[in-house]
Amino acid sequence: MTIYVIGGINQDIVATSENHLRPGETLTGTGLAYYPGGKGANQAIAAARAGSPVTMIGCTGDDAFGDGLRSYLAESGVDISGVTVNKDVPTGTALIIVAKGENSIMVVLGANEKVVPESIHGIDFEKDDVVVAQFETPMETTLLAFEAAKSVGARTLLNPSPVKGSINQELLNATDVLVVNEHEFMSIFNAPLEPLLSGKASRPKKFSGTLVITLGEKGVSTWNGDEAIKHAGRPVDALDSTGAGDCFMGYLASGLHGKKDLGSAVNLANAAASISVTRAGAASSLPTRQEVEQSLQD
Repeated sequence: MTIYVIGGINQDIVATSENHLRPGETLTGTGLAYYPGGKGANQAIAAARAGSPVTMIGCTGDDAFGDGLRSYLAESGVDISGVTVNKDVPTGTALIIVAKGENSIMVVLGANEKVVPESIHGIDFEKDDVVVAQFETPMETTLLAFEAAKSVGARTLLNPSPVKGSINQELLNATDVLVVNEHEFMSIFNAPLEPLLSGKASRPKKFSGTLVITLGEKGVSTWNGDEAIKHAGRPVDALDSTGAGDCFMGYLASGLHGKKDLGSAVNLANAAASISVTRAGAASSLPTRQEVEQSLQD
């Protein structure tokens, strides 16, 4: 029983400012920090901190950033035997500006683009495994892994971020749980979200699996078949939203891996994400399972 996370491993370079940049504008920042990140790495660490066995499938460059990130993953309890090192490309890097609790991000994929189908050769997925992926690594690798996982009855979770328009229908068919925010929903399904949330429209027909829509401070809405459930948000004083969606995804994967029902897994993930936004950084903001359980009791 393992959670396999296929995804990006990045060095986050975070600048804080009073305001976000506009085209052609130069601002003076108020701080600069370096954090471990990458959507795949963040989600893997979140699932590990939630108490699940996690194996990371990814790639870094043969550079100082890559050395540090592999070490951080291992120290966080993630199995890095599936992380390769490529000497020809730099480690993925994310340039992040944080202002007023919101972030703007530019990702240079680098070594993440080298997570090729051969990266999953030799992995024998089992029925009780959970396989997680995002869009910072090649889609053909994710599709191959999801189809292999589905063939043995394992569960697949997809977080299509950063969104790239519509999704290959084959990948949607191989996805059990699709986790999106409002922007990703509209891009993928070419439809506004509000009619669905208000009950004036039915869920998109092109995806028949479990649909999870994260709505920030407004909470989470889920569709399991035609059953819709709204999970309330958890009001907090947000400091930095970087990695909050990844925290949610990792904890959701852990909850489902631990055989929680969808509602309980979403509540666990929602609580974890609400803690993460009160802290700086991505991977560095991810709470432990003990912290999350305490938050649910308060």
